[in-house]
Amino acid sequence: MKKLILSVLILTFFALSFAQEEVNYEEEYLPKLTKVQSDLTNTEAEIVTEEATIADLNVKIEEKETAIENTWTEIYTAVGSDDSGVDEYRNNLNALESKIRSFGALPAEELYKRRAELDDFDAELTTMRADQKSALTEFMNKIERIDQKIKSVRSSIVVPYVMSYVVQRGDNLWKISGKSDIYDDPFKWTDIYKANKETISSWQRKYNAVLKEGQEEADLIYPDQEFTIPR
Repeated sequence: MKKLILSVLILTFFALSFAQEEVNYEEEYLPKLTKVQSDLTNTEAEIVTEEATIADLNVKIEEKETAIENTWTEIYTAVGSDDSGVDEYRNNLNALESKIRSFGALPAEELYKRRAELDDFDAELTTMRADQKSALTEFMNKIERIDQKIKSVRSSIVVPYVMSYVVQRGDNLWKISGKSDIYDDPFKWTDIYKANKETISSWQRKYNAVLKEGQEEADLIYPDQEFTIPR
């Protein structure tokens, strides 16, 4: 009898516990689950809407890109060119700008010696300016910058107070003095001789040179001698 009563009590306890869980699930968890499922459904609907918007924007972007590409094609055609022609022109213009930049970085003496190269740069720029592609805004601005750079380098060139000259085979003081980048006057050869008398004498001693009849020390100079050219 006691065992029966105990069993009934145990069963009653579990039944009450289960009933309590049923109440908690329906009252607490079911509403939460329903809300989450509703939110998920709404979110999925929003995603579908946004994806449709994105697809529409992608179509519009593609249309704009095509329009831009067609516009550039028309522009390039107007200047008698195409993509590859414009790229080549751009590369040539960049190469010229790079050459002038490197040239302008030369030491003052070297810059003076090679100053005639600025005329070549000017001629090259003039040729590029005559090209129809120079009418493109990108190139108009760059051409103007290059032109200003050439003028700036040219204005920075000064006649050095002292420069050097390396004797070449076949040179003599008269010929050296007459060079346009030296004195442009052969009669100034004595200035070179006076400034380099010790160098000339030392090389003659080095080679045990013997002056022939009628020769003077100034007549004997050798390739690779470096002379100071006073200004």
